[in-house]
Amino acid sequence: MPSSRESSSSADISELVRTYLDRWSLRLDGSAIAGNNATVQPVRTTHGVAAMLRLEPGSPSFASEIVALTLWDGDGAVRVYDHDAADCVMLLERLDSTRNLEALPVEEAAAIAGQLRARLSRPAPDGLRTLEALAKRWTEELPRDQIVPRHLLDAAVGLCRELGPGADRYMVNADQHYQNVLAADREPWLVIDPHVFAGDREFGLDTLLWGRLHERTARWILDVFIDVEDLDAAKAQAWTFVDAVAKWVSAPQGRWARDCATIAHDLLPARATPH
Repeated sequence: MPSSRESSSSADISELVRTYLDRWSLRLDGSAIAGNNATVQPVRTTHGVAAMLRLEPGSPSFASEIVALTLWDGDGAVRVYDHDAADCVMLLERLDSTRNLEALPVEEAAAIAGQLRARLSRPAPDGLRTLEALAKRWTEELPRDQIVPRHLLDAAVGLCRELGPGADRYMVNADQHYQNVLAADREPWLVIDPHVFAGDREFGLDTLLWGRLHERTARWILDVFIDVEDLDAAKAQAWTFVDAVAKWVSAPQGRWARDCATIAHDLLPARATPH
């Protein structure tokens, strides 16, 4: 991430807002919403269209995000009206930020999320980050961890070596959790903020199990996606296990770690179970 953007202050964001209000002939239409990775400012166009000005200065994933959203062109995902890659700014259609899939029972939410994943899955364009490269990186990084049980790390590394080199080249969203699916007017639900890789369709499910384990088991939720998306069951289990282990390594404490630990233990492939 460029150092000039790493320490962007609220003043920087305000200046960006002012810049793009003028450049795209927009007017403010409500208070800004500060998220984990971006600031979103409600605006209206000169024609009165409700929109959102999304600012994510220095985002390392902006390029792949705009590629994905442009290719999807509103088919199952938020529509992009305009963007500027240099400043990592997008003008998006306005969705209902107060309603997301987290409010629905997991049975209903998982089915909707799976249907959207299936719609958005298509051959990946050149230039996207690849699951193959991510798996190779994990084979180097995971063995260094001192927190996650060794047999889980070894199993994850083994699966990365087995599945990574032959990973497919579909567009797969690794961040389609329930809060990233919002209610909309032109469709009931639309995906926002994709973090897209070129890889197997079975990848990226971990975020849809995390946080819902108080309602159903990891395996039960995973089976919903396997059925709805017509996925390879063994590959879906393997990649979800690997992703859970990697996330546990990246955040070894707190609720995130506890849920990732539960997923990893529940989905550990039988051949990797310690005796």
